[in-house]
Amino acid sequence: MSGTPSSELHCTVLSRRETMTSTKLVFLFSVAVISLGTVRTAEADLPHVEISNWAIRFGAQMWEIGKQVTRIREIKERYQSEAKIEQVDGFAMVKEMAEEMENMMGDKIEAIKRIMDAAEQLSVSHPRLSRQDLYEMRQRAETIEYYNAKRLNMYHKSGPRAGELLDNHKELIMSNSQHFGNVGVNTSVSAVHVPTNVFDGGPDVMNGILWSEQLDRIFMTNYESDPSLTWQYFGSSTGFMRQYPATKWGQGEWEPDLFDCRLRPWYLQAAASPKDMIILVDTSGSMTGVRKEIAKHVVLTLLDTLSENDFINIYKFSEVPVPVVPCFKDKLVQANLENVRELRNGMMESETSDIANFTSAFTTAFEILAKYNRTTQGSQCNQAIMLVTDGAPVGYREIFEKYNWPHKPVRVFTYVIGREIIDTAATNWMACANKGYFARVTSLAEVREQVLKYIPVLSRPMVMYQKDHPVIWTSAYIDIATRTKPKFLMAISVATPVYDRKNFSNIIEKILINDIWEEKTRTVRTANLLGVAGTDIPVTELKKRTPAYKLGVNGYSFIVNNNGFVLHHPDHRPLDADGLLKPNYNTVDLSEVELVDSDGGPRENDTYLMTMRREMIERREGETSFKVRVHHDGMRRVSVRRQRYYYRGLKGTPYSLGLALPDGYGHFRVVAETEVKRLMADHNINVSSFFSGKNWKIHPDWIYCRYNYDHLKSFDSPEAQVMHFVDRTQRERWRWNSKHPRPSHDSARSHKQDDNFYCDKHLMQSLIFDAQATEVFDKNISLSIDRQDPGLGMLMALLARHAMFKLFGISVAFVATRSGLLRWQDISTIDDKHFSEANLNAIDQTWYKRAVDQYSVEPDSFVYSVPFSTGTGITNESVVTASHAIFVEKGGYKAPAAVVGLQYKNSAFRETFFNITSGCTGGVQCRRTCSSGDLSCYVVDNHGYIVISKEERDTGRFFGEIDWLVMDSLIHYGVFKRVRIYDYQAVCKDMQGHRSAANFILTPLRYMKWFVQWMVGRATWLILQTQIAHLMNPDWAWAMEQEQADYHNEDNDESPGPTPTGGEFMADGDISIIVHDEAVTMDNAYANKTRPRPCDQQADLYVLQPEKLFKGDKPDSVKGKQNCNSNNLGARQCERHYSTHKIPHSNLLLLVIDTTCRCETQKQKIEMEEVRVNESLFCERPQENLYRLRPSVCLSYHPEEEEIKQCGKGSLQLPSLLLMTTTIIYSILKAI
Repeated sequence: MSGTPSSELHCTVLSRRETMTSTKLVFLFSVAVISLGTVRTAEADLPHVEISNWAIRFGAQMWEIGKQVTRIREIKERYQSEAKIEQVDGFAMVKEMAEEMENMMGDKIEAIKRIMDAAEQLSVSHPRLSRQDLYEMRQRAETIEYYNAKRLNMYHKSGPRAGELLDNHKELIMSNSQHFGNVGVNTSVSAVHVPTNVFDGGPDVMNGILWSEQLDRIFMTNYESDPSLTWQYFGSSTGFMRQYPATKWGQGEWEPDLFDCRLRPWYLQAAASPKDMIILVDTSGSMTGVRKEIAKHVVLTLLDTLSENDFINIYKFSEVPVPVVPCFKDKLVQANLENVRELRNGMMESETSDIANFTSAFTTAFEILAKYNRTTQGSQCNQAIMLVTDGAPVGYREIFEKYNWPHKPVRVFTYVIGREIIDTAATNWMACANKGYFARVTSLAEVREQVLKYIPVLSRPMVMYQKDHPVIWTSAYIDIATRTKPKFLMAISVATPVYDRKNFSNIIEKILINDIWEEKTRTVRTANLLGVAGTDIPVTELKKRTPAYKLGVNGYSFIVNNNGFVLHHPDHRPLDADGLLKPNYNTVDLSEVELVDSDGGPRENDTYLMTMRREMIERREGETSFKVRVHHDGMRRVSVRRQRYYYRGLKGTPYSLGLALPDGYGHFRVVAETEVKRLMADHNINVSSFFSGKNWKIHPDWIYCRYNYDHLKSFDSPEAQVMHFVDRTQRERWRWNSKHPRPSHDSARSHKQDDNFYCDKHLMQSLIFDAQATEVFDKNISLSIDRQDPGLGMLMALLARHAMFKLFGISVAFVATRSGLLRWQDISTIDDKHFSEANLNAIDQTWYKRAVDQYSVEPDSFVYSVPFSTGTGITNESVVTASHAIFVEKGGYKAPAAVVGLQYKNSAFRETFFNITSGCTGGVQCRRTCSSGDLSCYVVDNHGYIVISKEERDTGRFFGEIDWLVMDSLIHYGVFKRVRIYDYQAVCKDMQGHRSAANFILTPLRYMKWFVQWMVGRATWLILQTQIAHLMNPDWAWAMEQEQADYHNEDNDESPGPTPTGGEFMADGDISIIVHDEAVTMDNAYANKTRPRPCDQQADLYVLQPEKLFKGDKPDSVKGKQNCNSNNLGARQCERHYSTHKIPHSNLLLLVIDTTCRCETQKQKIEMEEVRVNESLFCERPQENLYRLRPSVCLSYHPEEEEIKQCGKGSLQLPSLLLMTTTIIYSILKAI
């Protein structure tokens, strides 16, 4: 197309009064695609030929500099001459990796079964201490010795006893273990954790601690036979947890400790089969004040006991039942973190009025449960109604006869709130007549312990079968042992229930006869759950079975469970921007991390993705392919590529393993290994010489070689460990132990250093080859002159390396290989953090991945990038990073072997550009250049970010922030393509506590009320947490028998201790994180500021379409102009021109804008914005309808369960005047 005026399309600037959206701004422009050979001669025209020459010269010069500095030719020749290309069989790879995982997971199952079997035997054979025995021991000042995890290695810090152990504490030698999350451990013993709300001197707890001590030998045997085992534990139904190896608990004895193993996912899922639960909360007029608060905390604690395999709803009722979340009406929802959070929020506000209509409430609950049972929805296992009330007038027998009898598929649990309630016969009968349990909750302090009583009842059928010990696997969660670490570690757990093998127990009944309590003993049928045995598997341990070097660059593995949730995935981001756990961090669905490339809206399910998801949930084997959008750099860049997926179920687990490999290069691997023994024999070369110097590192997370146990030998760094094994490979009788260690109970194996290690033979030999192939990179010598490459390349070859660095402002040059090796050479350090420290995992860095993708666009090119800027500007001492992928090409196939690169000082990079663009070809004087005042020159990367600008502060910014009209024009004409991405793991923070400005004028009385309310609230919390009331009068916190008191079990006698509620302070949906010895949750992290909630967000990103800047195989350009000032008829009419050219050998384009004509510009940032959902569609949650698979085992019925009569008889607690008074005052003040 010619460049004459008649060939150009002119635009008219729209009146401001006209309605238009930012997406229609393209009509403000005219663009003409003009051949490079045609140039306008009018004075206002841009120097198009020179602009093209500038782009060519700049690209060619930077390519030559980079090529010489990074030794591209020498490194590529080495790989090309000796390496092979191997095609990847995706099915074979996923099968091999899945079998490795199955073996490892099977070993963990065998380990916990040994713990379970030993625990069941020990509990029967161990002599039991009675309450009287313990009393007599205390009288004799005898104590039962055990390692309390909260009382280890704590000393007086000052005073005359400084340095001495605190009273009742023990000293235990510990050493930091990388295997156990870099915490101090002692592998000779276990330690016991007792929750704050459990009295550790009670008979049940003390007897459990005594007999479980003998589990240490099982723990140790398991660990000695399987070095990949991490934490092993037994969680008792009485509340204590024995954990191996012994370690000091994260909090001190006097610090808040909210942990209770009975509320952990592994315990809850193993202790009972899945359940459908409806909670009925009485909100009649009598449920006010303290009763209302207690009822709320009962419900919150019930929510804590649910897992993602459970289904739940909450109805509050007075005259009519109303769901606390309107969207959940007449249905059950999966108890994932997001739904539980909605239910929590719904419980925060509730009004009490009228009279309770129990008939309507029970009818609604039974009909919902029956509907889900008929339609095979929900858990299809246990069903339960939890009634929270202050009493019922009658038993409503007709309701149960109609809906639940005679088979009693629904259990009924009743929680009566309030100490002054005398008549509990009706609520007690409801529970006993429907295979449930009655509990009386008289204070906040006993909420947790009373709520947890329903778990052993649900476990009865499982216990009565005895032989069936279901094995459960959890979703990924934050490892509690790493809660104080800045980097949280994800883990899964495998667990199994532990049963009491005694079917009968002797119980003591206390009967009031003639005002005298008399005790009678009788034998009753029981089915008691002793607890749960389990072990953790860090997600990093799973990743070790899918080595990254086998998956290749941009390939990855992922694991999905039976609910479609990912255990690990490269786009799984459990922490938000502030480093806090997201509210739904472990219920992220596969469809939320695989972003299919389509033109549909948010959460529009793709057929191929949904088919793969379903088949993975069903643990089938399969293969599929589709295009996806992959974001980088904090969702500032996006790549679109086709990936092929291979997947396979993991036997014996609810998981499936998937592999994603990019089409093309992702299905080929470079195979180049050095056989150490042959190299030594043939050439007498010491392999260690390839690793000379200190300017190299290896990938810190990859397993090259390692000893199976930390204590065998420790190393200061991964490099020292690799060098140790490199030396060993050159010794006689060396053999590769390339199989992951499997359990062996041969004591002779124990811990010999010589053979107790693992080495990945292929990875190690590839590393040695790469070290040899890149050895030239570390030498400060000039290169041999390439006669076919004259000009700048020849001149640079004559320079020593350091001289080139100084001449061109290069701070560091580097090479990173497929085996995880990183080499570099530098002459200065610009950033506080050295390049090598920031890029240890080089193959995972964006510059590595982008370089590999760039190879298919332009093989002889570098990918350039600068740090992102928010407008503050990039300093001269910042860097420009350039990277280039080295591919091996043989037989028509090609695969990446390494990526080389360099970093320029920003000032030197800019200077090179402006030196070139300040003159014309052949030294001819130019009237208009990038240094003149009437041209704005920009170098923009392939995602629209400015790399070079005349205004240095613009560097690193999105070009749309500078001139959105020009950017929008480039988008419209296809130079850039708009790609919308969605973040389905986003967290939105809503401001809380907004008040009218009039509230600024406050009366002194209002200030006083706030102060008193704060003081009373803090006092109440202090009483509950520190048990001051218990110290003043122990009876205030202990249960006292009354006429209707449930009988005591002589074989299971317990003296309950102080019990602060768990629902208020810790919840499954609000995971507690300990930072600097303070417990913070997602709810209180932004107290009085913001409230985080899960949400969907979206942003438009941009990708260069380089083919638009070529005509055939020759570079072409896009030119355009804008008419300015057309709104003002009296103003001088002028045009603003722009011209854009592809910079060869790079991912950059040169954009030059004529600024002679001043035009108004618009600006647009790249920002994530919340996807707003129409209120009418808010309840239509697409993720609720996604396919899931129920757990395969359900033990909810046993024909002999009716013989068990323990269903609770309630208890009465003596009033704590202090606690009651402060709570009442606080409630009154809050209501004012």
